[in-house]
Amino acid sequence: MRYLSWIITIPIALVIVSFAVSNRDAVELALWPLPFSITVPIYVAVLTTLVLGFLAGGFVAWSADRKHRVAARVRGRKAQQLERDLAREREQRTVAERRVAEAAQTLAAANTPMLDNDAARRAPLAQIGTTAQAR
Repeated sequence: MRYLSWIITIPIALVIVSFAVSNRDAVELALWPLPFSITVPIYVAVLTTLVLGFLAGGFVAWSADRKHRVAARVRGRKAQQLERDLAREREQRTVAERRVAEAAQTLAAANTPMLDNDAARRAPLAQIGTTAQAR
């Protein structure tokens, strides 16, 4: 990319230098309602006009793209807000999953002794059933 810029810049610079060397004659510039005038070389007048035109065109293009820059800025803010919301939701999900895991462990721990007690309660019932069959 740097080479491409040099390939373009060097010929343009050579044309500008050649133009300046070829057009060194003086010209008088005056703006009609104003009482003063200025004498400058032709190449200064032409190159100044070109630079001012370039800057004016750049300003017009920059002004025309304003609505796109504003829209991009709004979309960027919205994307940042959505990223913050997503991070918050992920954090809440992690907390909720941790609570569910803790509740599952607590429930499993609470149910384990109950199963043992349930089996102990059924044992006398089984004995009653075998005693009744024996009679």
